[in-house]
Amino acid sequence: MNSLTAFHFLRPEVFWLVIPVVLILIVLQRRGSVEAKWRGVIAPHLLEHLIVRPQRRWRLRPIHLLGLALVVAVCAAAGPTWRQEQSPLTQDTAPLVIALDLSDTMLVEDVQPSRLERAKQKIIDILETRAGAKTALVVYAGSAHLVLPLTDDPGVLETYVEDLGPSIMPKPGSDPAAALAAAEAMLADEKAPGTIVFVTSGVGVASVPAFRSHEDAFRDQVLVLAVATTAGGPIPGTKNFSSLDREGLEALTSATGVRVVGVTPDTEDVETISRRIAAHLTAVQNDDNEGRWRDDGWLLVWPLAVITVLWFRRGWLVQWEE
Repeated sequence: MNSLTAFHFLRPEVFWLVIPVVLILIVLQRRGSVEAKWRGVIAPHLLEHLIVRPQRRWRLRPIHLLGLALVVAVCAAAGPTWRQEQSPLTQDTAPLVIALDLSDTMLVEDVQPSRLERAKQKIIDILETRAGAKTALVVYAGSAHLVLPLTDDPGVLETYVEDLGPSIMPKPGSDPAAALAAAEAMLADEKAPGTIVFVTSGVGVASVPAFRSHEDAFRDQVLVLAVATTAGGPIPGTKNFSSLDREGLEALTSATGVRVVGVTPDTEDVETISRRIAAHLTAVQNDDNEGRWRDDGWLLVWPLAVITVLWFRRGWLVQWEE
């Protein structure tokens, strides 16, 4: 039923061609009429009695098939459609901003070899799944900073990722809201809906309102790759202890619906993120009616082929003038 209601023609103006098609058929019909050929030679009152008319009033002739073929061709050229498809120009091009937490808590070794090193490995794995798609990198601690703007060269990003650490950050602490604002600014001019992936051990309850405001104002989705365990571990060089921020992440999910993906020893977490990025792109485009309508006029080639085959019947063209 949805297909029937969505059925339409992409180029309805092509149906104006039906007018010349009808005129052509009328002209051919008259030219093939025996009465029209002999009207100027034999007197009308005699011609009527000299014409041998078939007993059957109607039968299929080449001119009828010609008319049918022309009408079918016009319908095919008009572009019948009832389904949408994603434009090949936007497939696999959803922009991505990776926000990497470089606070001291990322040095904890509850995830081997450490949260930060595992995070770097996962970022590289994500980049390998995004050939040709634009990706940017933001790092944050007590402040947020752009490392590399959106680029479709994963090799450049990998080079920067390898040298990142808390020591390069000018301000200690953790301010994911600042990183969110920086990511929003980069995605603001992108036509395709994007994704912001936070790679962190937590976001903190205090940052939840900023994420809530993002959900209300932007179409770009937010994902969290949680690189930590509930058991946690000591922060190197300090007496502090850090574990997975369950309270903050649960508050974030409850308030905004943000998907939190736990880090895994295999590629399951990366595959989940990749699927979510692609699914979000498709969902937003469908909601915005940005998917293009598929031209199914080519399906009418088959009835046209059947009609054409009938022209090879022996004696078929002789019937044109009957």
